[in-house]
Amino acid sequence: MERMPTFEKHGHDELLPRQIKELGLKLEGSPVEAYVLQLYKELEAKGLNHFRPACYLTDEWGCPSEEPVIGIPFYLADRRLRAIESAMNDVEDDREIMMYLRHEAGHAFNYAYEFYKTDDWRDMFGPFRRAYLDEYQFVPFSRAFVRHIAGWYAQKHPDEDFAETFAVWLTPRSNWREKYKGWGALKKLRYLDRLAHDVADLPPVRALGEIDFTVEQMEETIEEFYRQNVTDESEEIAQLALDTDLVDIFHPREDQTDEQIRPAEQLINEHRKQLVDKVAYWTGVRRTLVKSLVDAIVTRVEELGLVAEREKQRTHMLELTVYVTSLATTYLSKGKFNQ
Repeated sequence: MERMPTFEKHGHDELLPRQIKELGLKLEGSPVEAYVLQLYKELEAKGLNHFRPACYLTDEWGCPSEEPVIGIPFYLADRRLRAIESAMNDVEDDREIMMYLRHEAGHAFNYAYEFYKTDDWRDMFGPFRRAYLDEYQFVPFSRAFVRHIAGWYAQKHPDEDFAETFAVWLTPRSNWREKYKGWGALKKLRYLDRLAHDVADLPPVRALGEIDFTVEQMEETIEEFYRQNVTDESEEIAQLALDTDLVDIFHPREDQTDEQIRPAEQLINEHRKQLVDKVAYWTGVRRTLVKSLVDAIVTRVEELGLVAEREKQRTHMLELTVYVTSLATTYLSKGKFNQ
């Protein structure tokens, strides 16, 4: 049976049956336009006088292969849609939006000046035509790659390595020369810095790119979009037997007053996004699975009536973070949760 996504706690049910293409979404004048303008300011500050990649609304973050354009998720252009995305997937915050924009700008920079066609680029990053795998083997804490997007993403493919290197180089106050001192990744950053200097006053080889799929072409409704795109992790989560561990981290309510304790699910929910983000970042386990794991924990502590001692809230969250990280790394190594 197909699992239905839930749309609770966003307050915009009236949008669910609407076709996305009929919502009249535009980048210009939308909340996300300010981030695009910030990206352009950062490119200007780095001396790239002719590189301003076109941005457009589409179904997800992306840069079509070899096309110097940037696709931005449509839900960022409307505050009501952001609320729905937040309920479903944890919407990107300001920092994350800029991280993704800088990363996609790295792809666009590569394609606009066709660096990937040169021997120097191939010697530095690897073959551009290497097979692109969704599931990739990575080496945690490798110093041959920069760290930017979660999941050791620079190790996914040579093109991603370049885009991540560009993003770190572009980020204001990243202090990349000092931060990556002694790393193999520093050679890549210096190479990119030279490239940017060389083309600073040159127009791109490909100033314009072809946009592959726009928000005006999205015929599905909002509900259909999330039905198709929300990952069902229920089979993996079903492996878990959480009760004994959660009772060890928290505890059942006894005779304590409300001044002494609070519901454990309240404490976890306060830090849920940070917990999911950091575990996914440091373990490389896909974010949807980490989110489903934490959501299952929230549900179970509520069902068990567990509480957190107010004076030990930091200890509770520290233990929970270690626990979730342990489960995630076990899944990463064995392909399943194995307690």
